[in-house]
Amino acid sequence: MIKKNNYPLVLKYFSKYEGEYVIKKEIIRKSIHLIFGIFFLLLIQYGGVQLSFNIIALCLIAGTIISIAMMRKHKFPLLNEIVGKVERDSERHFPGRAAIYFFVSALILLVIFKEYPLIILAALSVQVFADSAAAIIGIQFGKHKLFQKKSYEGSLACLVVSIICINFFFPIYIAIVAGFIATAVEVLPLDDNLWVPLSTGFAIRLLLLPFTF
Repeated sequence: MIKKNNYPLVLKYFSKYEGEYVIKKEIIRKSIHLIFGIFFLLLIQYGGVQLSFNIIALCLIAGTIISIAMMRKHKFPLLNEIVGKVERDSERHFPGRAAIYFFVSALILLVIFKEYPLIILAALSVQVFADSAAAIIGIQFGKHKLFQKKSYEGSLACLVVSIICINFFFPIYIAIVAGFIATAVEVLPLDDNLWVPLSTGFAIRLLLLPFTF
Protein backbone atom coordinates (compact mmCIF):
# COMPACT_ATOMS: atom_id res chain seq x y z
CA MET A 1 0.00 0.00 0.00
CA ILE A 2 1.30 3.46 -0.95
CA LYS A 3 1.33 5.99 1.82
CA LYS A 4 -0.18 9.38 1.20
CA ASN A 5 3.13 11.22 1.62
CA ASN A 6 4.61 9.07 -1.15
CA TYR A 7 2.13 10.27 -3.79
CA PRO A 8 4.34 13.09 -5.16
CA LEU A 9 7.19 10.62 -5.68
CA VAL A 10 4.88 8.21 -7.51
CA LEU A 11 3.50 11.00 -9.67
CA LYS A 12 7.02 12.17 -10.41
CA TYR A 13 8.07 8.78 -11.76
CA PHE A 14 4.75 8.31 -13.58
CA SER A 15 5.14 11.69 -15.30
CA LYS A 16 8.70 10.84 -16.29
CA TYR A 17 7.64 7.48 -17.73
CA GLU A 18 4.67 8.99 -19.53
CA GLY A 19 6.83 11.74 -21.00
CA GLU A 20 9.41 9.26 -22.28
CA TYR A 21 6.62 7.16 -23.79
CA VAL A 22 5.14 10.16 -25.60
CA ILE A 23 8.56 11.21 -26.94
CA LYS A 24 9.33 7.68 -28.16
CA LYS A 25 5.90 7.39 -29.79
CA GLU A 26 6.26 10.75 -31.53
CA ILE A 27 9.77 9.92 -32.78
CA ILE A 28 8.48 6.65 -34.28
CA ARG A 29 5.52 8.49 -35.80
CA LYS A 30 7.70 11.20 -37.34
CA SER A 31 10.25 8.66 -38.57
CA ILE A 32 7.51 6.94 -40.55
CA HIS A 33 6.28 10.37 -41.65
CA LEU A 34 9.76 11.25 -42.92
CA ILE A 35 10.32 7.95 -44.74
CA PHE A 36 7.05 8.12 -46.67
CA GLY A 37 7.34 11.88 -47.17
CA ILE A 38 10.81 11.58 -48.70
CA PHE A 39 9.55 8.74 -50.92
CA PHE A 40 6.76 10.93 -52.32
CA LEU A 41 9.12 13.87 -52.83
CA LEU A 42 11.50 11.64 -54.81
CA LEU A 43 8.54 10.25 -56.74
CA ILE A 44 7.41 13.74 -57.78
CA GLN A 45 10.96 14.82 -58.61
CA TYR A 46 11.88 11.81 -60.75
CA GLY A 47 8.53 10.28 -61.70
CA GLY A 48 6.77 13.45 -62.78
CA VAL A 49 3.43 14.99 -61.88
CA GLN A 50 1.13 12.54 -63.68
CA LEU A 51 2.70 9.34 -62.36
CA SER A 52 2.86 10.84 -58.87
CA PHE A 53 -0.80 11.83 -59.04
CA ASN A 54 -1.82 8.30 -60.05
CA ILE A 55 0.20 6.61 -57.30
CA ILE A 56 -0.87 9.03 -54.56
CA ALA A 57 -4.51 8.75 -55.67
CA LEU A 58 -4.27 4.97 -55.33
CA CYS A 59 -2.71 5.41 -51.88
CA LEU A 60 -5.59 7.70 -50.90
CA ILE A 61 -8.23 5.23 -52.07
CA ALA A 62 -6.53 2.29 -50.36
CA GLY A 63 -5.91 4.31 -47.19
CA THR A 64 -9.53 5.47 -47.02
CA ILE A 65 -10.87 1.94 -47.46
CA ILE A 66 -8.53 0.58 -44.77
CA SER A 67 -9.38 3.45 -42.42
CA ILE A 68 -13.12 2.81 -42.77
CA ALA A 69 -12.56 -0.90 -42.23
CA MET A 70 -10.52 -0.22 -39.08
CA MET A 71 -13.23 2.12 -37.76
CA ARG A 72 -15.62 -0.82 -38.17
CA LYS A 73 -13.25 -2.92 -36.03
CA HIS A 74 -11.78 -5.02 -38.85
CA LYS A 75 -8.30 -6.29 -38.03
CA PHE A 76 -5.26 -6.09 -40.30
CA PRO A 77 -2.19 -8.05 -39.19
CA LEU A 78 0.78 -5.77 -38.43
CA LEU A 79 -1.04 -2.66 -39.69
CA ASN A 80 -3.24 -2.42 -36.60
CA GLU A 81 -0.16 -2.77 -34.42
CA ILE A 82 1.71 -0.02 -36.29
CA VAL A 83 -1.27 2.34 -36.19
CA GLY A 84 -1.75 1.65 -32.49
CA LYS A 85 1.86 2.55 -31.75
CA VAL A 86 2.00 5.81 -33.72
CA GLU A 87 -1.57 7.14 -33.70
CA ARG A 88 -2.24 10.03 -31.33
CA ASP A 89 -5.12 9.66 -28.90
CA SER A 90 -7.08 12.38 -30.69
CA GLU A 91 -6.86 10.43 -33.97
CA ARG A 92 -8.07 7.03 -32.78
CA HIS A 93 -11.60 7.72 -34.05
CA PHE A 94 -10.12 8.26 -37.55
CA PRO A 95 -7.27 5.77 -38.14
CA GLY A 96 -4.67 6.99 -40.61
CA ARG A 97 -6.07 10.51 -40.68
CA ALA A 98 -2.65 12.17 -40.97
CA ALA A 99 -1.67 10.06 -44.01
CA ILE A 100 -5.04 10.54 -45.70
CA TYR A 101 -4.96 14.32 -45.27
CA PHE A 102 -1.37 14.38 -46.56
CA PHE A 103 -2.46 12.47 -49.67
CA VAL A 104 -5.35 14.90 -50.19
CA SER A 105 -3.10 17.97 -49.90
CA ALA A 106 -0.53 16.40 -52.26
CA LEU A 107 -3.21 15.66 -54.87
CA ILE A 108 -4.60 19.20 -54.68
CA LEU A 109 -1.12 20.64 -55.14
CA LEU A 110 -0.43 18.29 -58.06
CA VAL A 111 -3.62 19.45 -59.79
CA ILE A 112 -3.39 23.18 -59.13
CA PHE A 113 0.36 23.58 -59.57
CA LYS A 114 1.03 20.90 -62.19
CA GLU A 115 2.91 23.50 -64.25
CA TYR A 116 5.00 24.49 -61.22
CA PRO A 117 6.55 21.29 -59.80
CA LEU A 118 8.99 23.31 -57.68
CA ILE A 119 6.06 24.79 -55.76
CA ILE A 120 4.72 21.29 -55.12
CA LEU A 121 8.11 20.07 -53.91
CA ALA A 122 8.68 23.11 -51.69
CA ALA A 123 5.21 22.93 -50.11
CA LEU A 124 5.40 19.21 -49.40
CA SER A 125 8.99 19.53 -48.14
CA VAL A 126 7.78 21.96 -45.49
CA GLN A 127 5.19 19.46 -44.29
CA VAL A 128 7.62 16.55 -44.36
CA PHE A 129 10.59 18.20 -42.65
CA ALA A 130 9.36 21.32 -40.80
CA ASP A 131 6.35 19.62 -39.24
CA SER A 132 8.57 16.79 -38.01
CA ALA A 133 11.06 19.26 -36.55
CA ALA A 134 8.28 21.20 -34.82
CA ALA A 135 6.84 18.07 -33.20
CA ILE A 136 10.12 16.54 -32.02
CA ILE A 137 11.71 19.80 -30.81
CA GLY A 138 8.45 20.87 -29.20
CA ILE A 139 8.12 17.65 -27.23
CA GLN A 140 11.79 17.43 -26.28
CA PHE A 141 12.54 21.07 -25.50
CA GLY A 142 9.24 22.95 -25.53
CA LYS A 143 9.14 24.83 -22.22
CA HIS A 144 7.24 27.97 -23.21
CA LYS A 145 3.61 27.51 -24.25
CA LEU A 146 2.48 29.38 -27.35
CA PHE A 147 -0.98 28.07 -28.19
CA GLN A 148 -2.76 24.97 -26.89
CA LYS A 149 -0.13 22.19 -27.20
CA LYS A 150 2.22 24.30 -29.34
CA SER A 151 5.42 25.79 -27.92
CA TYR A 152 7.68 28.66 -28.95
CA GLU A 153 10.57 26.23 -29.32
CA GLY A 154 8.65 23.90 -31.63
CA SER A 155 7.31 26.79 -33.71
CA LEU A 156 10.79 28.30 -34.04
CA ALA A 157 12.08 24.94 -35.29
CA CYS A 158 9.19 24.83 -37.77
CA LEU A 159 10.02 28.33 -39.02
CA VAL A 160 13.74 27.70 -39.47
CA VAL A 161 13.27 24.38 -41.27
CA SER A 162 10.46 25.83 -43.42
CA ILE A 163 12.72 28.66 -44.60
CA ILE A 164 15.54 26.21 -45.36
CA CYS A 165 13.22 23.92 -47.33
CA ILE A 166 11.65 26.70 -49.39
CA ASN A 167 14.99 28.44 -49.96
CA PHE A 168 16.27 25.23 -51.55
CA PHE A 169 13.84 25.94 -54.42
CA PHE A 170 13.20 29.70 -54.29
CA PRO A 171 14.94 32.98 -53.28
CA ILE A 172 15.38 33.74 -49.61
CA TYR A 173 12.77 36.52 -49.42
CA ILE A 174 10.10 34.12 -50.71
CA ALA A 175 11.34 31.48 -48.28
CA ILE A 176 11.09 33.85 -45.30
CA VAL A 177 7.57 35.10 -46.05
CA ALA A 178 6.18 31.68 -47.00
CA GLY A 179 7.98 30.12 -44.03
CA PHE A 180 6.25 32.52 -41.62
CA ILE A 181 2.89 31.72 -43.22
CA ALA A 182 3.51 27.96 -42.97
CA THR A 183 4.50 28.31 -39.31
CA ALA A 184 1.45 30.45 -38.50
CA VAL A 185 -0.84 27.83 -40.04
CA GLU A 186 0.98 25.04 -38.20
CA VAL A 187 0.28 26.81 -34.89
CA LEU A 188 -3.46 27.14 -35.57
CA PRO A 189 -5.87 24.36 -34.46
CA LEU A 190 -6.08 22.98 -38.01
CA ASP A 191 -4.88 19.69 -39.44
CA ASP A 192 -1.37 20.63 -40.54
CA ASN A 193 -1.09 17.64 -42.90
CA LEU A 194 -3.75 19.27 -45.05
CA TRP A 195 -3.40 23.00 -44.51
CA VAL A 196 0.35 23.57 -44.13
CA PRO A 197 1.25 22.28 -47.64
CA LEU A 198 -1.70 24.09 -49.23
CA SER A 199 -1.04 27.43 -47.50
CA THR A 200 2.67 27.18 -48.33
CA GLY A 201 2.00 26.39 -51.98
CA PHE A 202 -0.46 29.26 -52.43
CA ALA A 203 1.81 31.67 -50.56
CA ILE A 204 4.75 30.86 -52.84
CA ARG A 205 2.55 31.22 -55.94
CA LEU A 206 1.30 34.65 -54.83
CA LEU A 207 4.83 35.80 -54.09
CA LEU A 208 5.88 34.70 -57.58
CA LEU A 209 3.07 36.65 -59.30
CA PRO A 210 5.17 39.82 -59.91
CA PHE A 211 7.61 37.70 -61.93
CA THR A 212 5.06 35.90 -64.11
CA PHE A 213 3.89 38.85 -66.20
